[in-house]
Amino acid sequence: MSGVAWLFGIPLAKVTQAEAVEKIIELAKVRRRPAHFVATLNVDFVSNAVPAWPFKGNKELWLYLRRSDFVVADGMPIVWLSRLARDPLPERVTGSDSVPLLCKRCAEEGMSVYVLGGTESANKAAFEYILKMAPGLKIAGMNTSLVRLEENQGPLLAEINAAKPDILFVALGNPKEELWMGRYVPELEAGVVIGVGGSFNFLAGLVKRAPKWMQDNGLEWVYRIWQEPRRLWKRYAYGLVKFSWLSLRLLFGRYHR
Repeated sequence: MSGVAWLFGIPLAKVTQAEAVEKIIELAKVRRRPAHFVATLNVDFVSNAVPAWPFKGNKELWLYLRRSDFVVADGMPIVWLSRLARDPLPERVTGSDSVPLLCKRCAEEGMSVYVLGGTESANKAAFEYILKMAPGLKIAGMNTSLVRLEENQGPLLAEINAAKPDILFVALGNPKEELWMGRYVPELEAGVVIGVGGSFNFLAGLVKRAPKWMQDNGLEWVYRIWQEPRRLWKRYAYGLVKFSWLSLRLLFGRYHR
């Protein structure tokens, strides 16, 4: 790796997709408490986490992102901003691309994975696809029960710790998954804990990803709104406005390491 780019006080690794996968595998081989916290930062995460008047933020979430062991840029707007800030990231590293690549490497290394979140049908379909490229992958466990942050997590943590996965994929959606990870990584018996959002829905084919040209040009959000306009348009509009405001503040020196 060649260092980090600091955006909004968050250290983003200057890595390619391939380098990110290898780094996560490297971290997963070193078991410790707290487990390694890996985050995939996109515009939605920034919008939810970073405080900046007149917008609200979630300081708990922001703190977890700032203290993460490894953060990658999951979105072209993040990459473009790093270039405007003259601290360029080489490319975006998406969760949806990382999951099957990580599973493939885990299969090669004899390592195991565990999934928390998603739905049973989506996860099953996703792993049917993944196992074609990662035969022999050890699936240590899967729990798709509803996770409420305010409830006791003891039984869930005990179940995960009994499985001792090398990589724990947390598919609860942002910001819930990062808040859950941040609160409970000190108690987890896992090599790496990584939030993957709706990656298993994409891999299962339940939600279609934007065409490659739209992904490369930062227009994936347009495609997602077109797919689910009622659910997403307000969230994406708010995120776009806040991210633009935050970006201007960053470029004019209002955010520092």
